[in-house]
Parts: sequence; C-alpha cells; structure tokens
Amino acid sequence: MENDKARAFEITFEPGDENTSVPSSSPRVIRALKGDTLQRIYADGKKEDVVWKTGEVRYNAPSSVGYTTKNIGKTELQLYIVVLK
Repeated sequence: MENDKARAFEITFEPGDENTSVPSSSPRVIRALKGDTLQRIYADGKKEDVVWKTGEVRYNAPSSVGYTTKNIGKTELQLYIVVLK
C-alpha cells in the first residue's frame, strides 16, 4: 500500500539473508510478525544486534545513517513496516 501519507509493506529475512538499507529521512513504525535477531552493520564496521519479539512494535526515527541488515537468527524473521511521509 502506498499513498501520499504512508507506504506499508512486509519484508521477510530467512536465516543468513542480508539487505542494504538506505538512510531513511522518514519515520517508520515496525511490527514483528515473526521475531528473531537482525544485525545492523554500519559503514564504519560497527555492529548492533536487534532482537525482535513476535508482536513487538517499534518506532524508528528518521536517520541519515545507512546500514546493512542480516538475519543472524535461526528462523525466518518477518516485519511489517509503515513508512510515514
């Protein structure tokens, strides 16, 4: 779903899956449909583990810093993301 106020989508990470995230100038609301652990890998080499519990909802403020995400858990991780415009 996308309109002039928001974009909503699901993303699934199998164990070991990676994707490159671009910096987001928009806030996001994220709900874990299936929880596990994502690792954020920043350009400077810093790593941060983010544990998602099934059903958990988080707010991510806008950020100018991009990072790569990788599912370092043992199960599928599925997130529902709403990007506010």
